[in-house]
Amino acid sequence: MNRGIKYYFIGNRKVFLFIFLFFTSYFSFAQKAPTVTVKFKLDIEKGDMKNALITITKNGAPYKVIDPNGGKYTVELELGSQYLATCTKMGYISKSLIFDSHVPSGREADAFAMCKITVELHPQKDDEIVTYSQPVGKFKYSMDKMDFDYDKDYTSTALAMQKQAEEHPAPAPKPPKPNPKPEPPPPTPPPVVEKSKPIPIVVEQPKITHVEEKPKPVVVVPSTPDKKIVRTVSRKEIQEDRKKTTIVTVNIDGTDYIYKKEEYSWGGVYYYKGPVFITERTYMKETED
Repeated sequence: MNRGIKYYFIGNRKVFLFIFLFFTSYFSFAQKAPTVTVKFKLDIEKGDMKNALITITKNGAPYKVIDPNGGKYTVELELGSQYLATCTKMGYISKSLIFDSHVPSGREADAFAMCKITVELHPQKDDEIVTYSQPVGKFKYSMDKMDFDYDKDYTSTALAMQKQAEEHPAPAPKPPKPNPKPEPPPPTPPPVVEKSKPIPIVVEQPKITHVEEKPKPVVVVPSTPDKKIVRTVSRKEIQEDRKKTTIVTVNIDGTDYIYKKEEYSWGGVYYYKGPVFITERTYMKETED
């Protein structure tokens, strides 16, 4: 009986796991944008895949850069866009292909056959450069085949363009000639300087005339007795609730100078000369008796 119950729970767990994986796969597939698979094959005439590139743009914006070292490369292109694949290699004629992935309404969820595209790159001649003015081919949805195929009308136009470009190539630019080594200028002989003939100059000594000095006037400064400075100091204390104020009046030759010292009950002490704050040292020095 216990074995049957244990198997029942294990069986339900397996069923639950299967349902979970099924719906997860279904919703993941449903959320994925519809695509068409394209397999590129690049053939290099008389060469290898070294430094070859396939650059793909989507609606004019960069999309993918492929390094086709293996010769073939498969890429998924989303429907509803226009792609441009450009195949390049140093020293070879570059080629581009248009792939229009638009499909009729209602066919977005259908499966399409894999498109196989082969591009052959031919080497440039040493003294000529061939440049194609437009892509050499175009793929798009064919209403006749109900799938993607070459655009025959575009292909005929592209072939005529290739023929004209190959018959009228541009001359290859010549490598720049190295600049000749400049020859150093001949040495310039030093200028001939004639010896100067000094002209004698006669210098007359100035005549010295003796001038009698006039006696300087004597200035007599009257002596005045030193005036004694009269200085008096008076103090006055005012006791308030929490402040003690000491007012010191210093009279010097009839002029009063008022000093003030404020002592607070919380410990603060401040010194003033008139309305100006001064230090304790200045207060003690100028108010001493």
